Amino acid sequence: MASQTLLKSGALGTVGVAVMGAVMMSPALGIYGNFGPMALAAGRTTPLVFLAALIATLPTAICYAMISREIPSSGSAYTWLWETVNPAVGIWIGWLLGGFFVIVVFLQPLLFGLFFNDLMRMWGFDAGYGMFVAGFLLGTGITAFFSYRGIEFSEKGSAVGLIFQMVLVAALAVTIIVVLVGQGELDLSPFLPSSSPTGMSGIAQALVFGLLSFVGFNVITNLAEETRNPRKSIPIAVVAACVIVGLYWVVISWAYVISMPIEDIIESVNGDVIPVVPIARQYWGVGQLLVIITGMIAALGVYIATVIGASRVLYAMARDGSLPKVFCQLNSKRNTPNNALHVIFALTLLFALLPAGILGIYNTYIWWGAAVVFFALITYIFVCIANPVFYLRFLKQKFSYWWNGIIPLLAFAINAYLLYKAFFVEYWRGDWATGKSVVLFALVWMILGLVYLAMLRKRTPGLFKKQAVYLREK
Repeated sequence: MASQTLLKSGALGTVGVAVMGAVMMSPALGIYGNFGPMALAAGRTTPLVFLAALIATLPTAICYAMISREIPSSGSAYTWLWETVNPAVGIWIGWLLGGFFVIVVFLQPLLFGLFFNDLMRMWGFDAGYGMFVAGFLLGTGITAFFSYRGIEFSEKGSAVGLIFQMVLVAALAVTIIVVLVGQGELDLSPFLPSSSPTGMSGIAQALVFGLLSFVGFNVITNLAEETRNPRKSIPIAVVAACVIVGLYWVVISWAYVISMPIEDIIESVNGDVIPVVPIARQYWGVGQLLVIITGMIAALGVYIATVIGASRVLYAMARDGSLPKVFCQLNSKRNTPNNALHVIFALTLLFALLPAGILGIYNTYIWWGAAVVFFALITYIFVCIANPVFYLRFLKQKFSYWWNGIIPLLAFAINAYLLYKAFFVEYWRGDWATGKSVVLFALVWMILGLVYLAMLRKRTPGLFKKQAVYLREK
């Protein structure tokens, strides 16, 4: 039975919501999934790219923290733009945000399937697309089991996986550093831009995947209505998750990129093999099994977190009337938006599983990953606008020239530049399969959002004259 319309308040504390945010970014998958594409574009400079991504993300994370402490809503940027600018802008951002979260979901079973293939190869099986499909479906089934049972159940499963993966990923990095120190081969050149074989162009392309590693921080704000004391917990969790996980990536990626010749890492990527697996084989031998298992657990943890985040965005939009009401109906026992979950899993099977058989598994990951970052940057730009506008309109007495002025201006400039440089310069001059087509898809999706907005305005003009449901109920 599905009749309730309010999520379960107070289900998460500060630690719980921070865990979900860290799981969404995933310390392991930030390396496992994005290390390869970053090395493919920028060579040995992956730790420098991770550091640049952290610096670029922090001002935006602060903007999210500043607004979420005043409007803790599961709709996050969608609700904020609805209230601070007008409902039309909010609905359009919601359209982009919904697409963003659903596409992030696509990435996780792709990585799980890749690791599943590595596991099968280790056991002597022929691991092609058919074996990948088996892994893809296994990961989706496990994720559905957790997702339909409520956020508290999902939090516990995610926390266990988070601790396990961080320890294993760090242990491999420590092993590499100890071995190389013993050989006198410790190398700091990956922190120099000159280490990129294609210069700043390669770094700009790799930065897309550095940013992809961080985009999960904003799922924290989507859990606000299910968090105890969200005005305090959400801002702390947002910034803490970015800083701690970001610095972790810088150190770990440095150890991994100096572990073996960059040519071998690139060869692994081109062969649909996650590079960390051969690195682990070289330094741990059969211990590579632990890395594979860690990768699978990490992919499941992020899969759960992304499904939860995507379903909450669809729920919030449907509750306001900007999506069909069927998406805001909650299961009476679990308080979960089951209808939204049904659609998300169906889209994942259609748009992640099938393209992997045509484009290749890693190429499909790279394609959808780039699209995610495009939508993330657009959303970030509008959140940077919402920060000062909200405080000037509704909380002028709390307006800070630093937190609501300089920081959002800096964040706006960084995100706008990255959007232009990475996509409209580097990706647009790339090939059709993994370059121009990504940019065109993103632009078409944005235009479809405007068309949908026009249809809503014609059919339900009253929708654009009211507050978001969350604020009306408060």
